[in-house]
Amino acid sequence: MPGQKCAGCMEPSTRRCSGCKDRSAWYCSERCQRKSWPVHIFDCNPTKPINTAYHIARAAILDQPPFYLEAEQDYGFSKATSAEDKAMLLGLYKILLGQLEVEPKILHSWRTRGDLVEKIKVSFEAVPSTTRLPPFLWFLENQSVLGRVPSTTALEHSRPSLLPWRYLVDDISADPTDAEITAIRRGWPDDMKTCYELCTATLSQLNPMPGMDSWMYFGFCTCRDDEEAVRLGRIYRAVIENCKFGGLLAAYRASSLSTLMEKGGLRAMRESLPHLQHVLSCTGSGKLKSVWWLKLFVFVESDKIPESIPLLAIAAYGFVNCEKPQEREDLRGLYRLFFESGKGDPIALHNAAMAGQIFEYLGAYMQLKTMFRRLMKLKNPRIIESLR
Repeated sequence: MPGQKCAGCMEPSTRRCSGCKDRSAWYCSERCQRKSWPVHIFDCNPTKPINTAYHIARAAILDQPPFYLEAEQDYGFSKATSAEDKAMLLGLYKILLGQLEVEPKILHSWRTRGDLVEKIKVSFEAVPSTTRLPPFLWFLENQSVLGRVPSTTALEHSRPSLLPWRYLVDDISADPTDAEITAIRRGWPDDMKTCYELCTATLSQLNPMPGMDSWMYFGFCTCRDDEEAVRLGRIYRAVIENCKFGGLLAAYRASSLSTLMEKGGLRAMRESLPHLQHVLSCTGSGKLKSVWWLKLFVFVESDKIPESIPLLAIAAYGFVNCEKPQEREDLRGLYRLFFESGKGDPIALHNAAMAGQIFEYLGAYMQLKTMFRRLMKLKNPRIIESLR
């Protein structure tokens, strides 16, 4: 009918669902109609009861967990206790029903025959590129959510160290011991170790923490709060899902991680994180602004300060003038308060340090003790130069 749009893709429609009275159920092709069926079936007039596989298919299309108790029980959501596990399980079904084009009726038959786990494995292994995606790697270690209790061997394979290693070598069957992995990693260059560290955290659904090289060099140091850190973690999870380790490492060395993000449609998310791009442009051989080293310096415990911090850069923020340990701790506390408050701008603080105006800049956002004026007054040109 002229003027009608396909309910699946919004292209001009040529056919209408003949089984119901839904006036919006127009489609451009049989393929689009089939793809829309898992959602449309709930508004149509099906001649048979709707089995729980369609609830899972609808959940995958709508990108939300199923809100139907029987479907949750049939397909593992009732046994996935954490939000992260539920998200991984939903991701598994999104790939299975979407990218791998398994129809709900087939999924239903697998479950009723009792070979759901085996069929999921076969489907993913038929398309090797999907076997390194986090939802499938998670599934291999959490088959019990679908009723299977892992064997002793499977439990041994659930070691956290295996996920990043299998991603690195692009082989889901790789099973080296922790000692073997550690021995191999000792011979790696620093940039490879940093990339692997990010993958270890990301594939474990965690984010790097202050004190880890990946916290600095992958831009988590620029996050103003936990919400931004979570957002950045999601970006890297999406990147890893669509890129092999070699590609990630090459982009890191070329300072082109932002290009990987844009290829994955993540530009808007990246641009929503202030100053992230500056760090990403320095991952190769570029020099990070000293303010990020300052943030690391004040966010770690005083007895756990990494040796990688350039002490000259830290000195530029007044620590060179500290005469007593307490002055040093007071200065650390002040800068930490600045970063945690969200007031001001780290790059503006960096520029103020270059101009010898730290006290004046911070004074606009917080009340400062007189002693900080003395500590923040820099006279050594060499220290100022370290900020550039």
